[in-house]
Amino acid sequence: MKKTVFSILFVFWLGAILTIFYVVQKPDFLSILHGLKNILLTVGIPVWMLLLSACIGSYFMPHSAGTEERLSLGSAIGLGILGLAGFGLAISGWATQLNLIILTVGLTGYFLYIGKVQQVWLELQQLAGELKTSAKKVSAWIPISSSIAIGLALIMGLAPPIEDFDALLYHLTVPVWWLRDNAIYPSTSVGYWVPHTVEGSYIYPLVFGADSASHLIHLIWLVLTMLLVWHWARQIATEAVAWNSIAIMLTMPSLLWLASWAYNDFTLAFTGTAVIYAVWRWQDVQDDRWAIVGGLMAGLAMGAKYQSFFMPVIGGIFFMFWGRSTLQKRFKTIFLFGLSAFLLAFIWYARNWIWMGNPIYPFAFGGKQWDIFLTAVQPGIPGSGMGYDLKQILLLPLTATLGTKDANFFDGRFGPFFLILFPLAIWYVFASQQESIHKRRAYVAISVLTLTGIVSWVMGVINISSLFQGRYLFPSLIPLTILLSMGLSHIAILDKPRLKISFIFQSILAIAVVTNLFNFSLFTMLRNPLSTALGMTTRQQYMEKVQPGYARALQLVNSLPESSRIYLLFEPRSYGMTAYIEPDSLLVNLEHNLWLYNSPEKVFNLWKSQGYSHILLSREGEDFKLKDKPQIRAQLQQIEEWLVKVGETEEGEYELFKIP
Repeated sequence: MKKTVFSILFVFWLGAILTIFYVVQKPDFLSILHGLKNILLTVGIPVWMLLLSACIGSYFMPHSAGTEERLSLGSAIGLGILGLAGFGLAISGWATQLNLIILTVGLTGYFLYIGKVQQVWLELQQLAGELKTSAKKVSAWIPISSSIAIGLALIMGLAPPIEDFDALLYHLTVPVWWLRDNAIYPSTSVGYWVPHTVEGSYIYPLVFGADSASHLIHLIWLVLTMLLVWHWARQIATEAVAWNSIAIMLTMPSLLWLASWAYNDFTLAFTGTAVIYAVWRWQDVQDDRWAIVGGLMAGLAMGAKYQSFFMPVIGGIFFMFWGRSTLQKRFKTIFLFGLSAFLLAFIWYARNWIWMGNPIYPFAFGGKQWDIFLTAVQPGIPGSGMGYDLKQILLLPLTATLGTKDANFFDGRFGPFFLILFPLAIWYVFASQQESIHKRRAYVAISVLTLTGIVSWVMGVINISSLFQGRYLFPSLIPLTILLSMGLSHIAILDKPRLKISFIFQSILAIAVVTNLFNFSLFTMLRNPLSTALGMTTRQQYMEKVQPGYARALQLVNSLPESSRIYLLFEPRSYGMTAYIEPDSLLVNLEHNLWLYNSPEKVFNLWKSQGYSHILLSREGEDFKLKDKPQIRAQLQQIEEWLVKVGETEEGEYELFKIP
């Protein structure tokens, strides 16, 4: 009895001392519990979306599709459908946390019940086995580097969206507007009217306050692209060619930067490759379900960017000339292809037509609220490019590779290996006449897609200066890695007994990949996004470290009541601002208003009549836009006299005024 009492007393004593100790000296682990929840949401939402996407997409895949095809193409179709659903839920007011939980849990339960989740899990296991077996047949550094690259992009993707400029401009801002307004409203913001299938998929993490998850959704598109390139290369060549294709992709300095931002460039890279892959598979088995898959890929491409216009055209031409059946059946195939593309893409073009009177608003045909002033100042001004200067055109491959004239240098660097290996790829394509017709058609499909994309880009650069962006070439260059790798596989013909060119080049390729990974790891370590994701440093501290001016602007604006209506001058970004914001997307809000109303007083009264309560003025933007416009600057100073200054950022980059 005494022993029992002593045991009970000791347990109480143990509990009391431990409780007192850890209440006074709290473990550091307890301080990151909220951060762990944040990481769970940030990673869990994209993974769950990918699982549901694979289940949804499996309904559209032909019976002849293999594991890699179902997981890559099928998941892409599912992500596109989830994107369209996200848009519909947002503008209808149904995109709430409760509704999305009910929807996703309900879909997951249904797919579990019918065995789709189990099927996807088995396919993932099969894919893992395939990758493991394939990796053993090549130099270990390529699979290891691929894993490190994806891991680094994943860690960097945990960062708050603050460096991805276009995300702050529209990729994340527009979905937030949908959630705020539960409607579509007329706007002259160009980013509001571009196709938004990918942005629709960002709705799901945004509703749960996990906006960093949008980075991982874009990373998923890169992983799917790598998987499709690897799989296609294995079918028409060797394991070494497949893995070298991935290695060439990893030499692109901007690859991982872009993958860890909330953009949509890798969606277009995947869908462009997938369109011609589906056509290639169709010509092999003549199953029209592959035409439907190809059409859905074209529809996803058209739902990502206007620049995708040539992809469905290429697909339709291949269906016409590669068909082995009657002309009537070929037209049926093309009809199924076109109808599938239309069903996934039409919503964006119909939206623009209904609300703004132009399916590709504001390009080509203008539209509501658009005028000759905005046409003259929009970034895509015809005639602003380099023109038909033969010397510049001939030097364009080198200029684009160096990035010296790129409008956005850091996110458009594709590295030197495309230019280095391009002659080998051309040689291989022309020297492959002894290959089977099946393989040669793959070479032709990739070549046509690549050359069409490059020619379209070149014509754009000739006419419009703002189109000189290397990342617009990614959808053309990434499938080209297969042909580059095939050319590389035959570089041994240049070997001499005492000079092994193939060994030297493979070593240089490995050094380039390791250098890129090392650079990106330093970039990631410097920013330390994991610390912010875990809550060890605040989101505001992180933003002030990497984008101090904009971070301070957010702090300034968000100190106002949420009922405020703020008009921005010379600042196009507005993501993270909680009040109603009218951004200056073209940096011409002031000039446009003065052009319309001819006097500062009328402009000031216009802002009052439209219900704006405050003006946020970017001084850096003002200096950039008005440095050679003293008359406009004088009119701005006159307007400032009627405003009441209520705040400014620490370094004076932004000033906040109240409209009395």
